[in-house]
Amino acid sequence: MSWELLGPDQMIKKVEKSDFIKTEMVIPNELIGFFGNEGERLSIIYQNREYPSYLETEGGNTKLKWSKVLIRKLGEAFPEHESWFDGSCDETKIPKLEITKVNDVFVVNMSTLNGQSDNENTETVAVAVKNEQPTETALNELLKKWITGYPNYYPRDFRFSFKDIINEDIPKVIENFAAIKAGNYQVQGFAGDTQWAEIPWVKVIDRRAQNSAETGLYLAYILAMDSRKLYLAIVYEAAGVGVRTLSEKAAEYRKKLETGKYRTDHKEVLLANATLVSGIVCYREYTEIEMPGDLALAEEFEDFRKMYQNCLASDQVEEEIGHSDEVAEVLTNQDQLLLDQERETITPELDDQEPPEEMVEIEFEAESFPATNDQDNNEEGIPVVDLVMNEQWAANKNSDCDDEQPNHDHGQTDDGVTAKEMSADETEALSKQTTEEQDENNSIEETNENRQSETLTKVPMKNDYLPTYLQLIQAKMGNKGYYYSPELIKSYYLSIKSKPLVMIKGRIGSGKTSFPQLFAEAIGASTENGRFKRVLVGKHWNDETPLWGHLDSRGHFIPGPITLTLKTAKENPDKPYFLLLDEMDQSPMADYLRRLLAGINGHSEAFLTREDFGADVAAFREYGDLNYPDNLYIIATINEGTGSYPIDPRIIDSGNTIRMPEVEIAVFPNYGSPSGESEWQNSSFKIHNQAKGLPEILEKLMYLLNDVQKLLSDFDQPMGYRGKNEILAFGINSGVEGLFTEKEVIDLAIQQRIIPALESDEKTEIALYKALACFLLADNLKDKLLKEQSLSRFCHLYEKLLKAEVIPCPRSGSVILKKLNRLLKSNV
Repeated sequence: MSWELLGPDQMIKKVEKSDFIKTEMVIPNELIGFFGNEGERLSIIYQNREYPSYLETEGGNTKLKWSKVLIRKLGEAFPEHESWFDGSCDETKIPKLEITKVNDVFVVNMSTLNGQSDNENTETVAVAVKNEQPTETALNELLKKWITGYPNYYPRDFRFSFKDIINEDIPKVIENFAAIKAGNYQVQGFAGDTQWAEIPWVKVIDRRAQNSAETGLYLAYILAMDSRKLYLAIVYEAAGVGVRTLSEKAAEYRKKLETGKYRTDHKEVLLANATLVSGIVCYREYTEIEMPGDLALAEEFEDFRKMYQNCLASDQVEEEIGHSDEVAEVLTNQDQLLLDQERETITPELDDQEPPEEMVEIEFEAESFPATNDQDNNEEGIPVVDLVMNEQWAANKNSDCDDEQPNHDHGQTDDGVTAKEMSADETEALSKQTTEEQDENNSIEETNENRQSETLTKVPMKNDYLPTYLQLIQAKMGNKGYYYSPELIKSYYLSIKSKPLVMIKGRIGSGKTSFPQLFAEAIGASTENGRFKRVLVGKHWNDETPLWGHLDSRGHFIPGPITLTLKTAKENPDKPYFLLLDEMDQSPMADYLRRLLAGINGHSEAFLTREDFGADVAAFREYGDLNYPDNLYIIATINEGTGSYPIDPRIIDSGNTIRMPEVEIAVFPNYGSPSGESEWQNSSFKIHNQAKGLPEILEKLMYLLNDVQKLLSDFDQPMGYRGKNEILAFGINSGVEGLFTEKEVIDLAIQQRIIPALESDEKTEIALYKALACFLLADNLKDKLLKEQSLSRFCHLYEKLLKAEVIPCPRSGSVILKKLNRLLKSNV
């Protein structure tokens, strides 16, 4: 037996040839608990570097799957066992793993079966569950291998694992640098798609910079054309822009930097792409011989990161200047907030750990309550001064409105509008203010003459970053005459990964039907190959037979479109299938979606029973065992407007609801002739195994979700387990692929899951919508907005803040503002 358990916390594993060939080890059932639970992600630390490992069950066996790179390195660490690796299998030289478990950490020593080992050939491998990280780096070794190895592999088969050095190993080392760990950067390596790249690179992009997919500033390691040099460079790149323009832009950045010892003569850089060279701001050149040690490499990377952030900060200053007038209007004298002045506080000099976000600093005068010296810290550790505003900001303008906090138990009045109309007595009671309260406010206003300032963080509405595989989808859709924003593509993609039901709402002609069809075609699912099917929901369907099938006059079962799709999807489990229910709102959904909804929500029973087939035994044999497969995705379109049936709350709770944005009337980008992988496997839409190793992402999401849940619970509208779990699934997939930040995930969750559910409940209070609109806003500013009894005033001020880009959840906030404005108009 190759496994020998020495005690509850120690075992020996005789290493077999198959362990290295298959890069996995089959674990006996009685030893599974020693390592953890099935699906667990283990981080293996070897020579101070991390390698992922997983416990997975395949074919009835539980396997410990090792990184191919780690297996190769273990082989390189034992040159004296060369005969064993060649197949000679000298018993005295067969390696063994001595595994000792200490709490959640596994220490693995490797030696030979005869016990002979020394310091030169015995290595320690620490297997740390979850978030253990290496304490040092091995960047020097990896960069050297990149320089020396790439020209050798370039003419060979692309499947060689050498590309892991560029695509995985170097990015992992960079991700463990102190300034990168917080998650504000996207680190991506590129060795090629289906063949070796002419210019391989490892890019570092600040997620907060909001670059588009093809335009923006980034930091990168780039291999020279002759593969003898490697450059660390700050690069400005813009699609469709010439060499001269790029050179001028790079020169502008250089004027703002103290480049010190680093070079700026970009014309000396040897790359096959002259356009790329022209956008280089400054760079550091490395060779195999002149390669600094790991510590020096890390210090030089940090120098470049700070220069990169200074360039971004200078761009932010210019952008902020353009927004100054808008921000000044947010709380003007007209709004009774007595705003004195506005100034910007973008500081090029950076914190040692994290670069500053875009900030807008606003000064306020006489306050209605004592100033506070407490400070909050945002996620990046940048101080935000408590906002203090005048208590009279609404009373001076609207003397008939009080400043009482809305009563959650009794609903809220806003210009006479509530989710339920309130009685005249209740309205009158809420609109009065006692003499004592007025006197107290006047007294406070007279005594508080000090000034306080509040720094508001800019929160952009858009996140235009797209990874290469989604850029390809956008290009294929664009070349057919349709432009869809990066945010829409990412949100739809993640929604599919999170739950196989996505509802798309929009006006007639907004593209809600063409969008899912073009997306499916871009990944290889079309009507021609049967993997995309559109079903137009008929008027007033009163049962499920139009979808599932029916018995004809002779007793033969005629299968419906869902039945046929289920059968073909079951026969091809590796391919994704899409079923579009167009205009789902044309019939009552409870009448025709009951069975399908059960399958979507996890029920594994067969959809059709013996009675559905009558006497047609052959049809029962063919379709009687169909249940919901994990490669079928249901897309439903919903019209916005009158003449539609309301969406059943059970359906809203079963998937994400996406609103189609307004059609952009502009010149479409020239994507050229897109080329790349278009036949996606179904595994592309499953939660990545790496998600098991993202405790920081999960922790941040859970904290934010907990705050949302508390807010909803205050209004007796809490989320259920299904909604919470599916929001987490959306966030995990986003975190694995670096598509949205945790706060953006929560913003999208409110927009796509929570608001649609609230809209389906007529009892939802307007106060709840207002509280969601102010979620994550600075406490003092939030309190003042929520105390504003006039709905029109709330909407006016909130719109100003949205335009100034200082609302933390701008996507959901924009949707809520539109809803509140519609309520105002309907009650005028």
